Amino acid sequence: MSNENNLSNGAEGTIPVSDALTMTQNWRTYLAASQQGFVARSFVVPIINFTNILATNPEADGVRVYIGLEDATDPITAKLIFVPTVNNHDIPYIHPEGNLGGDGNTNVYDLTTVCPPNCVVGDSLLDGNSTN
Repeated sequence: MSNENNLSNGAEGTIPVSDALTMTQNWRTYLAASQQGFVARSFVVPIINFTNILATNPEADGVRVYIGLEDATDPITAKLIFVPTVNNHDIPYIHPEGNLGGDGNTNVYDLTTVCPPNCVVGDSLLDGNSTN
């Protein structure tokens, strides 16, 4: 959801915390209201997400992954939202000087795409159609 008009103030791959909150609420709304099945088979996660999570969160002991929707009525807008954790607590913000918590730069990551439709189905080892 981050774009030229809504840039996050964090490392590459981050999204504004407000976008993450909206997307995860959209997911919960979709699940509660939809009679449709969720047809995603996988997500593509760019390595930059992992690289920047590790580089900017050396004290992290994990990453919590949330499912979100950019559009509350459209399952193909599904996203995975990564939030580093310390002592099993989400750390959605990080200050430029490295202090964790409160109103700093976003520390929430998402450059993911859902598959299908944003991939070639059958081109993956785990979807059962690959010859690799």
